[in-house]
Amino acid sequence: PEACMLACVHGKMSLVMMASYKDFGDAFQHECHTGARTLSQLSHIQCNPNNVERYFALCKDFRLSSIVELFWWNWPLSDPANFLMPEPLHHWYQEFWDHDVQWCMNTLGTPELDFHYSFLHPIVGMCNFKDGIMALKQVTGRAQRDMQCFMVAVIAGAAS
Repeated sequence: PEACMLACVHGKMSLVMMASYKDFGDAFQHECHTGARTLSQLSHIQCNPNNVERYFALCKDFRLSSIVELFWWNWPLSDPANFLMPEPLHHWYQEFWDHDVQWCMNTLGTPELDFHYSFLHPIVGMCNFKDGIMALKQVTGRAQRDMQCFMVAVIAGAAS
């Protein structure tokens, strides 16, 4: 949310590409969402910002967040597309959970994968998955890291 405010984009828009949440994951290469484009869109809004309802409606057409004056507009090299990068750790952990764990579930089966995780010996400083990993409701970064560390041992021999 904070990054969307800084970039002046609506909450369901990409910070760095001209894509909405409905476009995430498609094969189309969207244009870059640059600061110059945002400033150009703001300049096309012909409305007094004090007329809040109308101003918000016009900003919505451009998928902007209705911020009137951007603090970075006259700073050199301050394009939000350059300084607001996606959070790599979040995306890598999400990729592990959405793809790697799902692949292992399809290969071994969910009960077998849970059994293998539950059978691991507890190690000091590492998460212990005594009930497996499918019963987890909220997964922390530490738990994700530990699942990644154990994954090779858990799936060893499954392909044979």
